[in-house]
Amino acid sequence: IVTGTERSQNMRSVIDYSPFLRACLLNLDAWVTQGVEPPYSKHPRIKEGTLVSPSELSRVFSQIRGANYPKRHAIPRRRGFLPEDGTEHPEILPPEVGEAYGGLVPAVNSDGNETAGIIAPEIAVPLATHTGWTLRHPDIGGESQLLMFAGGTIPFCSTEHERREVGDHRPSIEERYSDRRDYLDKVRVEAEELVEQHYLLKRDIDISLELASRMWDYFVSGKTQE
Repeated sequence: IVTGTERSQNMRSVIDYSPFLRACLLNLDAWVTQGVEPPYSKHPRIKEGTLVSPSELSRVFSQIRGANYPKRHAIPRRRGFLPEDGTEHPEILPPEVGEAYGGLVPAVNSDGNETAGIIAPEIAVPLATHTGWTLRHPDIGGESQLLMFAGGTIPFCSTEHERREVGDHRPSIEERYSDRRDYLDKVRVEAEELVEQHYLLKRDIDISLELASRMWDYFVSGKTQE
């Protein structure tokens, strides 16, 4: 839990993407030194319907209790600093403001989790909604603004009874997995598939399982591990 001047409205993101970077580095090395083609680049695409307008996400997150989806989105616009005579140094100050760039975001499923790109095992087999954004806490001001470089976590309810009581449409953890072992087995399957695709190193499967175990203990049992 983050306190002080970096407090956020939702729990901070608990997803660790560093294992993907390790695999990426080895893929890059093999490509440069041995000519081994790296794995296919996976990212959201407009033509596949996985890169969408922020308003589409608003419809999903408005149904998720406590999501606090941003009401405002940055709209960067073209800036003209140079005259049309080919001058290489900025001469138009302040710059001429042009048309807006397109602002698109990755599509999400009904749980609010992204559906494209390289999906971490802990997101493919979720215990929560994991977002790439979170809003500033009212205590630090600017509560309608994004907290820079911070993602969020919105846990699922532990039981069906709890879910019905609070009106959360997302299936509870109890409804998704029979027990802790069932959950971890599913996480392992997803991690092993990423290894087969060369997006994850085999030795990092245990790291993924360790994170998943800690998440289960925290979200289901309310326990923490030092």
